Amino acid sequence: MNKIFYRYIARSFWGPFGFGLAVFCLMLLFGSLFDNLSPFLKSGAGAGVFFRYVIYQAPYFMVKMTPIATMMAVLFALGGMLSNGEWKAGLAGGWRPFDMIKPLLVCAVAAGAVQFVLQETVAPEYFMRSEYLFQGKLRGKEDWQRLVREDVAFSAGRDVIVTAHLFDGRRGVMEHVTISTYREDRLFREINAASALWQKDVRRWVLHDCVLINYDSDLKPLTTRLAVSQSAISVPPENLVLEKLVPEGVSSLEVLRRLRRLNEVGAPSAVERTLFWVKLSAPLANPAMALIGAAMVLLVRRNNKFFSFGIALGFGFFFWAVMIMAQEAGSAELLPPLAAGLAPALFFGLLSLWGLRRAKAI
Repeated sequence: MNKIFYRYIARSFWGPFGFGLAVFCLMLLFGSLFDNLSPFLKSGAGAGVFFRYVIYQAPYFMVKMTPIATMMAVLFALGGMLSNGEWKAGLAGGWRPFDMIKPLLVCAVAAGAVQFVLQETVAPEYFMRSEYLFQGKLRGKEDWQRLVREDVAFSAGRDVIVTAHLFDGRRGVMEHVTISTYREDRLFREINAASALWQKDVRRWVLHDCVLINYDSDLKPLTTRLAVSQSAISVPPENLVLEKLVPEGVSSLEVLRRLRRLNEVGAPSAVERTLFWVKLSAPLANPAMALIGAAMVLLVRRNNKFFSFGIALGFGFFFWAVMIMAQEAGSAELLPPLAAGLAPALFFGLLSLWGLRRAKAI
């Protein structure tokens, strides 16, 4: 009997969820298209390019809109139970209020699991395809990920600093390069080279037309000129100067790899550490939104589908804004990365539990 009752309540979740997800994704998609309509028109791109862009953007929008669709599904499901008298019938049959909310909460967790799988697999790859299509083909920005830079300086390992007038991460080339090696807080060796080329077979940077300067304990230089010299730097170009981070275009695993690369070169990583926890915490938004929806229905005690749709849309985007602000605070090191990821879901989850307690549902 319990299983039949739970299945009956769970079935009332998936219809509104699917409808809400489709509607919210379309709204977000149309908004994105209006923002980017001018480049499409100016480029003269055909309908095929346009539809490819739409398809590539769809998984990302599904990931973002799943928590809002979850909230709307709970609002519709519980509201329908109240208006049809099923809620009172359940209470009369000995069911506790939270027992009738549990099936919806399980559905919300399942939706969160699907959201996480989509976020970690299809969505990042397709979003990057849409960016390459929009930035590269329509706007003609070949280096929109900033792999070619001028006057850069970075760490290539412990006590090794590299400066270059031009760094081309796509071709693995540096021009007007200076490699400074320090020991015991003093300059030990300096290499000035006209250019450096990454050799994949030996995994080393090869310097051309270079001057090697060794310093003794009195900092007196000993100079040697070399036409070609293989440096000790084994860090590949993609790890020295990282491409522009596209948060929507990377999975948690890719963020973790990027963090390791940043640690190797001694670069700051607050943005990446925050993004990692934000991505891991993203599915928690679904049960939090489900509990918020349940608290609202039981506190207001009304069933109006237009009202439920508006509440889900307004509160969902408010929740989304809070998540963005928490992420920005973590990136700016105003919040610890773990707190920036967990705080929104934890805060709204606790708020919803307070509301359910007020409604005497727990």
